[in-house]
Amino acid sequence: MKQKGLWVSFTAAALMLAGCVPAEGRTPPSHELLLGVHAAETYTAADYAAKLDRAAALGLAVVRVPVDWAQLEPDAPGAFDAAYLDELKTRVADARERGLGVVVLFAQSPAWASGHPEEPGYPPDAGHLEDYARALVRLAGELESAGPVLAWEVWNEPNSTGFWPAYVGRERADSFVLVPLEAAAEYAALLEAAYTAMKRTHPQAVVLGGSLASADVAYLEALWRAFGDTVPMDALSLHPYARVDERAGPHYGYAQYPDQCNEDIDDLSPPWCFERGLEIVRDFLKAQGFDRPLWLTEFGVSSADAWGDAGSEAEQAKHLEIALDILDRRAGPDDLNVAAAFWYRLDDEDGDLFGLYREDGSLKPAGERLRERAGP
Repeated sequence: MKQKGLWVSFTAAALMLAGCVPAEGRTPPSHELLLGVHAAETYTAADYAAKLDRAAALGLAVVRVPVDWAQLEPDAPGAFDAAYLDELKTRVADARERGLGVVVLFAQSPAWASGHPEEPGYPPDAGHLEDYARALVRLAGELESAGPVLAWEVWNEPNSTGFWPAYVGRERADSFVLVPLEAAAEYAALLEAAYTAMKRTHPQAVVLGGSLASADVAYLEALWRAFGDTVPMDALSLHPYARVDERAGPHYGYAQYPDQCNEDIDDLSPPWCFERGLEIVRDFLKAQGFDRPLWLTEFGVSSADAWGDAGSEAEQAKHLEIALDILDRRAGPDDLNVAAAFWYRLDDEDGDLFGLYREDGSLKPAGERLRERAGP
């Protein structure tokens, strides 16, 4: 799974990978997998440039850059924060200089759009969906001078109460974090507004919908019912994290391996599995006639030794190896049809040990394995 360090045209490659077929009916080209990493959230320009250096040193092709709508447009519709916008332009330009493509995640509502000043994780209310769409379109235009953006991800994990918090305390009975299925119509409306606006102004933009926590097929079914005749996305983004292994034995209490799925234990295992989760999502999409690829905009596991984590840095590296082996064998268009996979995340920070690098900047075993697989 070796990768090219720099493309002639990032935008063309993204369109190819997303399977975006123009009106004249172009046949999608052959598959090529992108490996990337979730870079970071809010840092100084110098800190962020250093993070991009570390991502490039791994031989990766792309970084996922979160953009905070609440920070970009904090006070009123149409009033972008100039300093934050300049910072974003710098991040995209710095990525391009290092041969890295960019996927932008656009989430977090300003208080004027959500009505929840205490919690930016709330989505915009129904009266401000068009404001989200307008801000996304304007951001795309503003970033054009900094460098091409491969894809635009509409929100983050809208099927979880962590990022659709109005449903905290009302989670599905068969889940510990997932929103009730009626919430899917709310996200469908946000996605449709964003997709329609982007295609009107930036028709070649690749818009990623879903961004789902787990292989939540029940939520996908609800989304498709809400969509009606048109599916407003160029590709589906997915976060195929694995739940804990509760079988008796030496691995008890640690995250299931990417090729493991203990479906006989409880109803949580099929969606909260890596390989099996990708299979059930692909089966659903095939049944809907939706042949666009999956973008795994997050996957990974913490190296911590706690319930549901990998247990050690060596075990984290083993998880990464297994996942990449699966993608090596099965990512093609006739199988799981995965276009891109982003490890979450680049660095360990503040006790969050999902990173490929330790907090002191040294490379963990998982980072070494990824560099070996992705490097030139």
